[in-house]
This record gives sequence, structure tokens and C-alpha cells, in this order.
Amino acid sequence: MTRSNMGKQEGQVGNDASGCRLCSLPPPSPQALREVRRDTPLRRARTCYGHLAGVAGVELMDKLLLLRWLEAKASPSDDGRIFYAPTEAGASALRECGVILPRPKAGKPVAFSCLDWTERRRHLGGLLGRAVADALIESGCVRRVPGSRVVELDGHPVGFLLLDASAGLR
Repeated sequence: MTRSNMGKQEGQVGNDASGCRLCSLPPPSPQALREVRRDTPLRRARTCYGHLAGVAGVELMDKLLLLRWLEAKASPSDDGRIFYAPTEAGASALRECGVILPRPKAGKPVAFSCLDWTERRRHLGGLLGRAVADALIESGCVRRVPGSRVVELDGHPVGFLLLDASAGLR
């Protein structure tokens, strides 16, 4: 997949019988189904354009939203992505965790949902997704596997973020 067709992974916009525009997910690829069935390391934790993906990435996104560290900033785009920004509390907590918050670029969201190809749910993408992944790698919680998108976890990224934010370890 190239960067120019990245948006196509997020979803396809179409019309139902009544003419209403719906965002529907494309069917999973045979490779994604195989990774899920085998529960491989690639499925469990990997990078996606520099941000955390797989089961670990989806769970991290769920927790960031549950804690209200992120808020949706705009209506979903034509390709189904949702744009996000950290809340005031989220920005503070992420900084405590060692995340260097990116500065927004003109007209570009700091974070967006990225459809995970194995889990068929969203993980955190964009500059903020990369900054969170960088902080997790810097902390040793996540380790890159040379020559692979697979990453190894020492604990769980959600636990790292919550522990650091609540204990003020940084």
C-alpha cells in the first residue's frame, strides 16, 4: 500500500438502497484473516507508518478515548477517518508519560483514526500516534524487531501510559 492510497484502507463511502451515504468497511484481506486465525506476533503488535497497530494499538486507542485524553475534532472524512486532538487533561497526561506532543501543521489534523487491517477497528494514527509510539519505544515498553513491522511488548502500552500518568514517574 502506498501513501497515496492509504485512505482507501479506512472505508469506502457508498449509498444504501435509500440513497443514504454510509461508511462501510471493506472486507478483510485473506492475509489479515490468516494473521488473526494464527494469532501471530504481527497481529498482536506492530507498527503502521510509525504508530502502534494490531491488538495493542487498538486497545491503546480504546483506552485513550475512554480516559477522554482524545476528542474528535471534526466529522469523519470521506474515507471514514475521524480526526482527533488531545484534550487538556490528555495533553497533560501524555506529556507526563514522556510523549512529545506534536505541533499541528496548517490544515492537517494532529491525529486521526487508522483502520487496523487485522482487527478491523481503529488505532491512533498521525503525528500524535507516532509521538506516542516513539515514547513507548524510548521507555523500553515497546521494542522494534529488526527488519520487521512487528514490535515486542514489555508489559502493555496502556499500562505504561496509565502508570506513568498516575504516578508522575517522568
